[in-house]
Amino acid sequence: MPRHTHGLTLATDPARPRKPGRPKGGRSDHTRERILDAAEKLFADRGYDGASIRDVAAEAGLQIHSVGYHFGPKEQLFDAVVARRADIMTGLRREALDAARERAEGAAIPIKQLVRDYVSPFIQSASHGDAGWRNYAALMGRLANSPLGTEIIARHYDDTARAYIAELQRALAGADPEDVVDGFSAMVSAMLGICAATGRPERLSGRTTRRPPEDSFETLVRFHTAGFLTLTIA
Repeated sequence: MPRHTHGLTLATDPARPRKPGRPKGGRSDHTRERILDAAEKLFADRGYDGASIRDVAAEAGLQIHSVGYHFGPKEQLFDAVVARRADIMTGLRREALDAARERAEGAAIPIKQLVRDYVSPFIQSASHGDAGWRNYAALMGRLANSPLGTEIIARHYDDTARAYIAELQRALAGADPEDVVDGFSAMVSAMLGICAATGRPERLSGRTTRRPPEDSFETLVRFHTAGFLTLTIA
């Protein structure tokens, strides 16, 4: 049976990747949505430093003062772009974690399930979401290592990340907790890299076309599940 949360329908099959919903847009405020869509696209294409407020206004077909009126300076606009879809992404992950805890009935959640449930919403958004979701996936992948990017991403994603890390540490009894955090960070970096559309995987493999992120999903799950399990080996 599907679950419903925040207006989204979530699959409860543990082996089935969950798809992202659509951000909640203020129907009475199309201007804000136009600005956010334009900023999301430009930040994904050019990076934070490469897109100005003037560029965002031009992309949205608005006067430059409209952007400042609705969102303030560029850093606040960027935060709003991240937050709009982060609310949905974290909702999907929280729902998956709650369902996994219920199935586990007090026991530790399997490592593979934790990896799958955390990674799946992002991979699915990059593979099957609309253009906005694909822009968002590219944006997160390209900006995750920038000082501003990591600060804002932490603001919106760290609470959920800590919940998953706690379950991983519980399942990996005997592993150094810091090693688990490092493994989680490596998993997130791989997830972002798959979705960033940098072209490097194609160059390394000799492919002429981009492999959809979804095609790498099971590989990522198997690889990082195995990696976490090695943390308990002395």
